[in-house]
Amino acid sequence: MEAILSKLKAKAEIAPDNALLRDTISLLTDLHEGITQHVTWDNLIRDFQRLQDQGLWDLSEDNRKLLHVLRDFFTSQLSNRKRASNIPAPSHPASRALQGSFSIVYPDSESAPSPFIPSSDPVLLPLELVEILNRTYFHHLLATDPKRVVPPGKSLISMLSGPPKEKDAERPTLRDKVEDLVHKAFWDEAMESLSNPEPSLQLPRLKSLYQDLLIALRPLLPSQDPVITTLSSPLPPTSSPLDSAIMHLREVVTCLRKRCAPIQDEELDDLLRSLDEPPPRTSRPISLATLVVDTVKSIHKISDSMKERLSQFVLGSMTEQQLQSTISKQAKTKERQDILDIWKSWRVEISWLMWLQNYQPSFQVSSEAAESQFKWIVRLVQALGSSTPISCQLPTSEPQTIENSLPSIFFFSTPALLELQNYLQALVIAASLRTLIRVPQGAQANDTMSLMERLWILLKAEIVEEPGSGDTKLLHLADEVVRARQLDGTVLSGEEETRLRGAVARTLCYNDPVFVLLQKRLLKALVDVLVHQRSEYRQAGAHTRPPRMQTGQHGKRAEKRARITIVLNPEEFDATHGAEIPQLIIGKVQGFEDEYLRKVVEEVFVKVDECVRWVEGVWQDVLRGGVVDREFVI
Repeated sequence: MEAILSKLKAKAEIAPDNALLRDTISLLTDLHEGITQHVTWDNLIRDFQRLQDQGLWDLSEDNRKLLHVLRDFFTSQLSNRKRASNIPAPSHPASRALQGSFSIVYPDSESAPSPFIPSSDPVLLPLELVEILNRTYFHHLLATDPKRVVPPGKSLISMLSGPPKEKDAERPTLRDKVEDLVHKAFWDEAMESLSNPEPSLQLPRLKSLYQDLLIALRPLLPSQDPVITTLSSPLPPTSSPLDSAIMHLREVVTCLRKRCAPIQDEELDDLLRSLDEPPPRTSRPISLATLVVDTVKSIHKISDSMKERLSQFVLGSMTEQQLQSTISKQAKTKERQDILDIWKSWRVEISWLMWLQNYQPSFQVSSEAAESQFKWIVRLVQALGSSTPISCQLPTSEPQTIENSLPSIFFFSTPALLELQNYLQALVIAASLRTLIRVPQGAQANDTMSLMERLWILLKAEIVEEPGSGDTKLLHLADEVVRARQLDGTVLSGEEETRLRGAVARTLCYNDPVFVLLQKRLLKALVDVLVHQRSEYRQAGAHTRPPRMQTGQHGKRAEKRARITIVLNPEEFDATHGAEIPQLIIGKVQGFEDEYLRKVVEEVFVKVDECVRWVEGVWQDVLRGGVVDREFVI
């Protein structure tokens, strides 16, 4: 703490009139003296970013360590302050964050396809964190590459509408135990408050229970329904709050009875009978309190069942495009929230700035791509062109320097980007091997075209890690090249074949001149394609428009058959999903003119564009300004 203060004070001697520098020193001094009420980490890190813009601070390795020390000091001060204050009561069931209308059916961790962190890997992470990461990544794949996770013969709706999994009573998870304890404590506290004969103690608790019911019932009832009005209105002063509560609960149950499925009638009828015959007023207060609490619990259970059934009906009425849009919105929201929860905003911002500072493309960058708004795209393609596999590490207490590590916003996209990095390198290898082959004339040219297909099959097998592919890749590639050289009838001598196989081995080296030249051409073409598409889109003044948010066919409807139209909540959809986006214009790339290679180049470029657009949809605030916007909504 003193080291960073001393460094800033030295800067203040050079720039004594800089108000930002004085304010930052003042904040750190307050923090050092234990005054943390008006100090937030977000404000501090933004001050350092502004100092960096003014040339008064740089993100050197030493300064990066100083910021980590400052963060640890700030966290410890904040923890001390929290321990000194009263610990808030645990939240009750209805106060938990609301989730989307549709939930994903996650597979078991043992049987999940393409897990982010396989259960067989020896990781030193809490099992709960591993489960969260794997579920978020499963959701990410469901939105970006559903073929990898949706079973054959199944549709997207099968991943959303499955019945809830029955919990194994013999092996409850830690989360189950904690939830049960919290719920029991909540209802016990409600029972205790309502059993107190004093109305002044009963009314606040009833108001809290009413608020919970209001949250639970709003998705099921019209906004102007009398029940909604009753639950949202202030409670009138009364000497018998529990009697009034029983009357209100009877109104709620009667309303649900009109709207529920027939299978739930019996349960609601039982509730109505118990409310119609409450314990006499002369009985102990705990009797009425028990009736009220048990009824509220039953209403929550029934409302959850009704919402589940309603969700299934709505899901069945949605088109495939609407399902994809819904899944995309949920996946982006969950991905962003998990990354911010794990890394925190300040780490996200620092990792982004430091990554951008390592902007050193090995390929030529056009004037259009050199614009600041596209700098991150060039930096990403630079990482994809590296011989070091890209990675994205979880945050650690000690700062680590890992070569070709991506910032945290790419965390869940890293597996796809790593695969694309391999595909780009495989394309360069295929094009390099093509330079060793004399293209024959006439009918035999068709065989040369099939050669590229055979080479790509071998290279792709290495990428997808087919069994045995790694041990025989070089041998098989050399065999194909030797075979192609002999298509015109030439018979290679043993010495010539040895030299040719040696040339194949050299071509697979990243520092081979032919490899380097072709890779630069490919990466430059990729940047130009991505930047040109976005530049054209912005110059045209295009704006994303969400797809139509209603089911059924557009246009005129048949008159003989009545159809149900469901108007869905636009907030449930990803506004960018299905929006009209200019098609990628991919010209000829010198060295990749082969017809089959051109087709593969287009496929790989499109996949890179999809990854880029996904990150743009989740992290627009960071991409544009380098700062996490807490008010940003996907």
